[in-house]
Amino acid sequence: MLAAAAPAIARRKATPSAVESAVESLIEAHESVTLPAQGTVEVAFSPNGGCTAATIRFIGEAKASIRMAAYGLTSNPIGKALVDAKKRGVDVRVVVDREHNGKRDSANSVASFLVANGIPVRVDRAVKIQHNKFLIVDDQSVQNGSFNFTSAAQTANAENIIIHRAFPELTRAFAQRWGRLWAESEDYRPTY
Repeated sequence: MLAAAAPAIARRKATPSAVESAVESLIEAHESVTLPAQGTVEVAFSPNGGCTAATIRFIGEAKASIRMAAYGLTSNPIGKALVDAKKRGVDVRVVVDREHNGKRDSANSVASFLVANGIPVRVDRAVKIQHNKFLIVDDQSVQNGSFNFTSAAQTANAENIIIHRAFPELTRAFAQRWGRLWAESEDYRPTY
């Protein structure tokens, strides 16, 4: 009986995409995903607990790509870090909430700054509120939490971030969600 089970186990282990397929299936079915933990975890809190600094360091680690989903994006230091990454040759793309085409949209907005510096920004109007707050770096690591990418989130609000490094399966789940957000969004067009 054990001998009969061994080939089946060997076949499952020989299929490196089994976890990937399971993650994709669960996400498609709109279910939660439980994955065995990998890599390292960094946490930060605000107000004044280092969320902005940790986010900037995380952006600075990118060598190939950054994908951001932002509800609030008014932090000039985070905007500058994204542009600096772009200047290093990193492929940076951002999805924002519709608020950035409303009262926050101006020539001085972070979204306008990103577009002016060659970073594609899209506005998600397909949902009432695009409330995701996450960053994906190099398809290997992800930052998420309640932290909006704003100065108020750093100085006035009780917020948090969790950075999961070297956890590609978790990153893949976030990347699939980001891809959907990107696909359902439209190009950001500054109004100035």
